[in-house]
Amino acid sequence: MNVEDFREYCLSLPQVKENAPWTEPQYQCLVTFTVGGKWFALLDIDKKFCDLKASAEVIAEMHERYDAAFPAWHMNKSHWLGVRLEADMPDDVMKDLLREAYDLIVKSLPKSKRTELGL
Repeated sequence: MNVEDFREYCLSLPQVKENAPWTEPQYQCLVTFTVGGKWFALLDIDKKFCDLKASAEVIAEMHERYDAAFPAWHMNKSHWLGVRLEADMPDDVMKDLLREAYDLIVKSLPKSKRTELGL
């Protein structure tokens, strides 16, 4: 999956916002995708990789199956998966991972926040 398709898919999910939270020049290529103010994905546009929220089981499976999968950059390795874009992971698998990351965050939101967002 390329950067543009990644962004487009993330932004197609309900109530997702794209943020560029860092102002330091070395981090200006990093964007986050959030729902309810919580991250589910981080994208490095220049280096073409992402970190995705994931379960331990999914992380282990992706590490076994794809060279594109690696320990997440600057994130808890037990709850986040790193993926190189434009590598050996099929787009449909990447979309499934993004949807699972999104769903994990939505489920973690308080019921009142989910209701407020219509989720």
